[in-house]
Amino acid sequence: MVTDFNIVLVGTGGQGVILSSNILGWTAIKSDPTNKVRTAETHGMAQRGGTVIVHLRFGPAVESPLVKMRSADVLLAFELVEAIRYLNFLKPNGILLVSDEIIIPPVCYRGQHARVNPKACIGCGNCRINCNINTYFQNTQSFAVINSPASHIVNGACEILPGCTGCMTCVEICRRSAIDVIKDISYPPVTDIADAFKAITTQGFILPVSRIAQELGDIRMLNTVMIGALFGFQDVPLKFEIVKDVIHELLPPKVVELNLKALHAGRLYVKGLLNK
Repeated sequence: MVTDFNIVLVGTGGQGVILSSNILGWTAIKSDPTNKVRTAETHGMAQRGGTVIVHLRFGPAVESPLVKMRSADVLLAFELVEAIRYLNFLKPNGILLVSDEIIIPPVCYRGQHARVNPKACIGCGNCRINCNINTYFQNTQSFAVINSPASHIVNGACEILPGCTGCMTCVEICRRSAIDVIKDISYPPVTDIADAFKAITTQGFILPVSRIAQELGDIRMLNTVMIGALFGFQDVPLKFEIVKDVIHELLPPKVVELNLKALHAGRLYVKGLLNK
């Protein structure tokens, strides 16, 4: 007899992770009156695209809101790298549903630096003169920890050096638009992400959620497509008819019909995968 069911939802701010957990939580309550439902959420800087994680537990004997490591029956991930970050919550061969949407989280940025286009640069030196790092470097009274200047002129053209912090001052000052900013990221290849999933579960799918939502006419339906995908599995102790009622209750009337279409689309897609 199953005494509890554990779901972990992860993603980034603005993807509807918390709304999705509310929908599933109310569905759990209405699907079985004996269910106790407990949730815990962490969203920090979510409004700026930061990490969001929600623990959702339900069952007649559930007390703690937190899911233990390697005990989540379901990991519902709205972004690829967020799925990897929290993969250790999923129990062996648990249900793993991951959106193929890539939103580069802030933690993936290793930094940014300026780059000069030598064909556009005329070596006027405005960037060098206005560079804050160069100023600090030249000021022996400064207590700033600067290892090297950020720019200099070589052979009549400006060059950016490793001391650049990517503050963008030179980008704004350049009258020739000869400087842009490069962002270094450390985002793993999708093939490596897929291999990591396969090592944990045979019930893992990377879903083309963005495409499905766009075909429905609104990319904002991504979270409802993900909820519907969960109902493609028969052993999830939630009732599909109930989740439809919950969507009617929680969402504004003008978006209910489109969300119900997204719900059905996600469910049918996963059912198709499981029947192959």
